[in-house]
Amino acid sequence: MSDSQTSAASPSTTSPDPFKHVKYSLGMVLGVDDFDQEFAYLSNRDQWLARDLIGYGTVCGLQVTIEEADGKGPRVAVSPGVAVNPRGQLIRVTAALCAYINDWLTAHRDEVRQALTTSLDSSLQLYVVLCYRACPTDPTPIPGEPCRDEASATVDSRLADDYTLEFKFKAPDQTEEKALRDFVQWLGQITVVEGETSVSLDDFLTAIRDATYVLRSPPVSPPGSPPDFMYGSPPAAFAINSGEMCAYLRAAFRVWVTELRPLWRGPGCDGSVPGEECVLLAELNVPVSEGQAGAIDDHNLNEERSPYLIHLRMLQ
Repeated sequence: MSDSQTSAASPSTTSPDPFKHVKYSLGMVLGVDDFDQEFAYLSNRDQWLARDLIGYGTVCGLQVTIEEADGKGPRVAVSPGVAVNPRGQLIRVTAALCAYINDWLTAHRDEVRQALTTSLDSSLQLYVVLCYRACPTDPTPIPGEPCRDEASATVDSRLADDYTLEFKFKAPDQTEEKALRDFVQWLGQITVVEGETSVSLDDFLTAIRDATYVLRSPPVSPPGSPPDFMYGSPPAAFAINSGEMCAYLRAAFRVWVTELRPLWRGPGCDGSVPGEECVLLAELNVPVSEGQAGAIDDHNLNEERSPYLIHLRMLQ
């Protein structure tokens, strides 16, 4: 045995700062932490742009259908496709996937029983949820201490983009998605006329702030659960001339961007990573009897709450 040893480099004990990038200088010695730092910065910028400028939801494909096949009862199928999650991560599903509902009910028997005991009927509400994950891969040998076991002699040298697609008993929170829908619905109820505008721009913006309760001065506690984000409707007397509508909408969108979105965006409006990381693809209502799914079809499938993104060319 030789007395010479090669020591493995000590890993960095601090996480990379996603808001810093490496300032390269001649003669600078680069280590693993420098490359991790640069990747963290570039990756965060991409995700930041996606989550704050584009939004999140299904981008292409990922159609959810219910099929009856193989005598094993109903199954849920999801087509290949792409989505962006609330963190701005791209999720790519490359092959069609399916899950037999009865097999899933059997594998989650205790959780299903508990969920049904809290339900007023014999139906089970499930959610088809897609999440991003990074998968370590491509192990490679690394230098280190002699007499090591095989497990410590290699390290995964790559992280592959991957995903999880599963049934869950609880839907993703989707706070910003719900708030955005309420805001647009509230604006959509405004009467547009060819006659004289009946409300000043200042009063119009005050009505928007009052509808959120928390922006009132002084703030007012909202009604109980489940909460809305924009309460009620615009005052019935509100009527805006069609020629002035652009100016009023521009002012309303400014309030959304500067006041309302930070209120409901939560973590992430300052560029930090939001806590939520999954995309809802569909809701599924499953009648259950003696641990098995009853007859279901596409009528048991609800995609109304599932966010999706229209590409810019379509909007143009």
